[in-house]
Amino acid sequence: MRALRFIGKWFWRFMIVFSFIVNVVLVGVIIVLLLTIFDIKRNIAQPLLEGLHSSFVGLNDSTIDWTIPVRTSLDVTDKMIQVNDSITLDTDTVVKLTQDVSLLVNANITLPGVGNLNNAQVSLALPKDLELPVHLNLEVPVLIDVPVNLYDIPVDLDVRAVIPLSQTQLHDPVDNLRLLFEPIVRALGNLPDDYSEAGTFASQILSGNAPNLLAETEYSQNPWPGYSITAGQGYDLANVPAPIENLPVQTGIIPVGGIPLLDEGIRPEAYAGDSTPAELNAQAATNLQAQAVPSQYYDGSYSDTVSSPVQQAQALGAQPGQQPAAAAAVASATPIPAQGAPQPTPTPVGDLGIITPTQPGQ
Repeated sequence: MRALRFIGKWFWRFMIVFSFIVNVVLVGVIIVLLLTIFDIKRNIAQPLLEGLHSSFVGLNDSTIDWTIPVRTSLDVTDKMIQVNDSITLDTDTVVKLTQDVSLLVNANITLPGVGNLNNAQVSLALPKDLELPVHLNLEVPVLIDVPVNLYDIPVDLDVRAVIPLSQTQLHDPVDNLRLLFEPIVRALGNLPDDYSEAGTFASQILSGNAPNLLAETEYSQNPWPGYSITAGQGYDLANVPAPIENLPVQTGIIPVGGIPLLDEGIRPEAYAGDSTPAELNAQAATNLQAQAVPSQYYDGSYSDTVSSPVQQAQALGAQPGQQPAAAAAVASATPIPAQGAPQPTPTPVGDLGIITPTQPGQ
């Protein structure tokens, strides 16, 4: 019993000393934080969070500008090309008569010593093989089928692609990341930077006139300064309309955003009428189904419906590492299985036929 009392007494003293040390450490940490809180805000928190936020803004505003060299050759054999056009002839030339040509013309004849003979008829004969200079000016219609057999036609193209990411599906996830950090960086920008501003800030709160922490700041108005290289300069096809069948459809789905209470202060229109982004997106999905728009075109599963180049090669019987020529030889000798072989999705008119891999490494 005495041993238990002895252990309890020393344990109690140890806890008192330990609690005192912990409290001293915590008080010291709080003092250090109070002394350095504004330095932490300016030199750590703001650069870190604003750096992440501005990077997402810059990614969304960026444009891919790249030139893809195409160097290959084509074989065009056993093809028929229909030519339906007209040829303009406007030239001086010489024609030859293929037979005798009789002429009967009216003429006024002057006979010396006799007088004039008016409205006389003269009969002439132009002989065969007579050459006559003429001027031709006419449109000659041409409608013929021209057989084409060409081999190793060189193709030397530089295809320039200018793609604003904000006009693709990448906009949604990148903009959602921006919305996660937008209220935080605004709040940090509107918080005091030193003790004098902290006093003013506290007095505003106590007077019932608390400042709006989600108000625009100088940073939030221009979060991304620009890029080290240009994109789209000198590209003269930016305003050429795309084929109508390639135009995207606005789905009405919006990024879900971040913390609802903070997100509502950034984009109140997404919460109008006690709605939420999730509810708006559910309604948009219902509307798309009513319009018979397949879900893979807007729910992110499109890549699962497209055969990758590796899958297409496997469907032709190619083995890993096999060259295209060998794959074609295998395809000609081995029938494609009727079941289990991935089938490529038909490429719409005007599409370049670029296929996105569905599995890593494909």
